[in-house]
Amino acid sequence: MASKGIQIPLSQLVRGQRATVECSALDALPADHRCLLAAMGMGEKCEVRVCRAGTPCIVQIDRTRLGLPRDVAERILVTLLESPRP
Repeated sequence: MASKGIQIPLSQLVRGQRATVECSALDALPADHRCLLAAMGMGEKCEVRVCRAGTPCIVQIDRTRLGLPRDVAERILVTLLESPRP
């Protein structure tokens, strides 16, 4: 598991893990991808939860679920959030 503050590709997370996305982490994507993701809620300091790992990688942002191709999920860097304790 990643240490706090270290960014890893979204594609490395497993189901149920949560992470935050920094806008700078989206810079590796083409402008049209960034605009589309922003329109669907993936923006500055956004929190994502992995609903399904693999291809497509399905993440939830608020009440919206996005299916991301593997090559896109590999290029989005996230900071893993600690899981809540039961």
